[in-house]
Amino acid sequence: MQHEHGVTLASRKVFYRLMLNLSRLHLLSELAVLGTIAKVAEAVNLTRPAVSQQLAILEQETGTVLFERSGRGVRLTIAGENLVSRSAKVFDLVSEIESDLASAKGAVAGEVRISAFGSVATTFIPEVFRELLREHPQLDLRFEELEPGESLKAAAAKQVDLALVDDSISAEALSSMLYFRPVYEDHFAAVLPADHRLAAEPAIGISELASENWAINRNAQTYKAQIVTACHEAGFSPRVVASCRNMAATLGMVRTGYVITVLPALALRGAATDPAFAVVPIMPLMVRRIFVAMVQGTYRRPAIAAVLRALDGVVPRFADSPDLAASLAQSPRRAA
Repeated sequence: MQHEHGVTLASRKVFYRLMLNLSRLHLLSELAVLGTIAKVAEAVNLTRPAVSQQLAILEQETGTVLFERSGRGVRLTIAGENLVSRSAKVFDLVSEIESDLASAKGAVAGEVRISAFGSVATTFIPEVFRELLREHPQLDLRFEELEPGESLKAAAAKQVDLALVDDSISAEALSSMLYFRPVYEDHFAAVLPADHRLAAEPAIGISELASENWAINRNAQTYKAQIVTACHEAGFSPRVVASCRNMAATLGMVRTGYVITVLPALALRGAATDPAFAVVPIMPLMVRRIFVAMVQGTYRRPAIAAVLRALDGVVPRFADSPDLAASLAQSPRRAA
């Protein structure tokens, strides 16, 4: 029997049969995040039959069932979940190697895909893009507006490089795949008609809004729940007379003078300078935290590091003071 460095040719053949294909492991990881073969196929630019075939080969390689049908989607078996969890370490290492290679080249260039939800898309992102295009014209920047849950899945599936999300969603299931970096702490504020009885107050407690008619953006379910919970803790249920599907409609209802609302301050930069509104901080503070999520190890890539530096430079321009009052000082209620 032939030997090479003490390894038989027969054992080498067995070893190569046992080696798992990284591309197939990546498809399984995407399936764990996206939940359907169709979505995986779309994410990796393959046909559904091609994805199904590759996953079937992976099951043959591992000798076990890795996923099963569940309603309209699929669900990983315990063996599949374990394989995805263990392979995350492999992908982390691959990302680190790719980052090291990119760092060795030194150039801040290439494509960077960023996603963010509405209020970040209208505040941080334009400023970040302006800085990056000025400092690093070789970057090919791409942006997609996504809600936090979609954005997080896109980052885990490597459909975007950086996802700006908030703490309205649970990221526990994806924590092994992603690195989370704190970006910003946003606070909620009441939006009142300019002639409202509380418009001139420096801050108000949410209990002071117990007798008001409310408008709420029902599409922002997490914030709706947070606001309703705060009201209940203050001893009342908000009287919601306007159930809206977006922030523009919610503010439009406040403009009538018939209702009030409570929204995150970052989304209210325009409202704070609109003479139709008074934007008043809520005390005690109601907080949401914003993070940037990325695949483990990628933050060392020069292009990704450049985006993070730009964020670090831009975010302080939007920072609220501890009590929100200073950051909303231009609200028309103080000019009246």
